[in-house]
Amino acid sequence: MARASKRDFIVETATGIFLEQGFKGTSIDMVVNACKVSKPTVYNHFPDKSQLIDAVIDDWLRAQKPIIPQCDNESALWCVLNESWWRDEAIAMYRLVIGEGWRFDEAAQHFWREYDAKWREYVEKYGKERHLSSEDIALLQARVSHELWTRLSHGGEGS
Repeated sequence: MARASKRDFIVETATGIFLEQGFKGTSIDMVVNACKVSKPTVYNHFPDKSQLIDAVIDDWLRAQKPIIPQCDNESALWCVLNESWWRDEAIAMYRLVIGEGWRFDEAAQHFWREYDAKWREYVEKYGKERHLSSEDIALLQARVSHELWTRLSHGGEGS
């Protein structure tokens, strides 16, 4: 396996472990065992767990290609959010960042800027395109945020 692809494989494998076990619950030994590589191999690419989670979040964000189509109505907006932004893996990433982001603050902030803020901007743009008042846009954003929090607290499924 080439050096770059080994790094990618470690990050890909670690992503699943972090999403399932959390940051504190994931050890380098768990990553080593899941990847079936030596500990020095992992440490060669990632000198510590913080650098590994940074790479996990960075790679995860680069892999996200949420669709940002024009929506003709609010029902279409909700479909876009459900299908493009709030998939199960995204909900798991939210849980990881919300629950333990203080342990990897820079990577967590990257997530908030590059993922969470993007769909919020999309909702605001939708409201402005429909000439909604500032108050109505704020209400729509509140409803959308409520739906996300419902998904976070109920295993990923919305109300």
